Amino acid sequence: MLTADDVLNVKFQATKFREGYDQDEVDDFLDLVVAALRAREGGPATPRPLTAQDVAGQRFQATKLREGYDQAEVDAFLDRVVEALGGAPSVGRQPGRAAYADAPDASAITEGRRGWFGRRRR
Repeated sequence: MLTADDVLNVKFQATKFREGYDQDEVDDFLDLVVAALRAREGGPATPRPLTAQDVAGQRFQATKLREGYDQAEVDAFLDRVVEALGGAPSVGRQPGRAAYADAPDASAITEGRRGWFGRRRR
């Protein structure tokens, strides 16, 4: 079973000369995942509980000329999060699906946040 501490300790390989996911967006979203898992572990409830569908539908901006997180690693980890939140494996993310202007996402949840992950990396 995936725990909040597992999420706090995850590290993704950085990309430099190939497309990756925006690190700030991934870090901010993982802060929401930590809060959701802490609530399931008996911690404080979150105002808007994160669902398996939220995780499966989350998309991140792709990086091209700057460092990002390896897309396959992030996608594989988020598949584990989907399962931990009660989603079926078939509901999981499709590897390599970066966010584009017309793609639906849950970025409104993370916009403007700089949580634990963002502070840790700086």
